[in-house]
Amino acid sequence: MQKKKVALALQGGGAHGAFAWGVADRLLEDGRFDIEGVSGTSAGGMNAASIIQGLIKGGTEGARATLKDYWRSMSELSKKISPYSLNPIDKANKYYNLDHSLGFLMMGKLQEHFSPYDLNPSNKNPFGDFVKGFFDFATIRESTERRIFLGTTHVKSGKIKIFTNKDICSDVLMASACLPFMFQAVQVDGEYYWDGGFIANPAIFPLISECSTSDIIVVQLTKTYREELPKTKADIVDRLKEITYNGCLVREMRAIYFITKLIDDGKIKEGTMKRMNMHMIKNEDSFKDLNLSSALNTDWDFLMMLHNEGRKAADRWINDHYDDVGSKTHKLDDGLFKDFVS
Repeated sequence: MQKKKVALALQGGGAHGAFAWGVADRLLEDGRFDIEGVSGTSAGGMNAASIIQGLIKGGTEGARATLKDYWRSMSELSKKISPYSLNPIDKANKYYNLDHSLGFLMMGKLQEHFSPYDLNPSNKNPFGDFVKGFFDFATIRESTERRIFLGTTHVKSGKIKIFTNKDICSDVLMASACLPFMFQAVQVDGEYYWDGGFIANPAIFPLISECSTSDIIVVQLTKTYREELPKTKADIVDRLKEITYNGCLVREMRAIYFITKLIDDGKIKEGTMKRMNMHMIKNEDSFKDLNLSSALNTDWDFLMMLHNEGRKAADRWINDHYDDVGSKTHKLDDGLFKDFVS
C-alpha cells in the first residue's frame, strides 16, 4: 500500500498535549500515513520527539509505544514531584481543573512575587533529568529521513529559534517547554531560551521549506473562538493567554491562505512557490469545561480522557478528510481557514 506522506504541526499546552498524543496515536494506527516531519512546541515538542524517536527505532508501532511510555512515565514522575494535584472530591466528580487545588493556589501566589531564580536558586529540575534519560538524542540527531523542528523563544531578542535534528539534546527540548514563571531560562550554546509557545505555537514554515510533503496536519489545542465574554480576573487571564498562544498560528495560517489563493488564481507562476494542503484536527468541545489550570493536571485518568478524545477527533477527521490528503484540488472555501481569515 502506498502511504500518504504528511507532516505534523503540534501545539503546546502542557497536559492538554495528551489530546495530540491521542491524535498521533490514531494516525499511526491507521497505517496509511507516512509522517515525514513533526514541528512542535512545549508539550508538542515532547510529542514530536517521541514520534520521531519511535519511528526511527520501531516504525509506527514504535512511535505509538514511545508516546504512551512518555506520557505514562511523565504522569508517574509528576505524582512524586508536582505540587499540583486534584483533591479527592474533584477527582471523583471528574472536575479536572486545578483551581480548587491548594498546591495550585499556593504556587500561584508565590509566582506573583517570586521568580524561579528566587524559588529554585540551584535550578534543580527532576523533569529535566527524566527527559535526559528518556530520549535517545543521538538517534534523532543522526536521522535525515524523519525530521523534527522544535520552536523556542530567544530571550534577548524575542525572536523565534527553531532547533532541528542536528541540534537536539535535553537542553533544547527543555528550552522549548520552559515557562518563564516556572523555570529558569535554558541555556543552549551560550544563549538563553524560553517556551516557544510565545512566538511559534507551532511553527509551520519549517515543514513547508524542509519537508517534501505538501500536506501538513495541524493539531490545535488552544481555543480560537470563545462565545462568552470573560469577566472574572481568571477568565480574562485565560483568554489573554489563549489569544497569545494562538497568535503565531493565526498569522502563519493567514499567510498560507494568501499565498494559496494567489497560486489558485494564477497570479503566481506555477512552480515558483510550493502549494500547501493544510489540514486541521481539533475538538474544542473536548476542552469546553476546562480552564488553563488543567494544563498542569498530570493525573493519569485526565490524560487518558484527553488521549481518547484525541483519538476520536482523529478518527472523525480520517473518515471525513482522508481523500483530501495529497489532493491538488483542496479548496480554500472548505471552512478550514474561517477561524483565521474571516
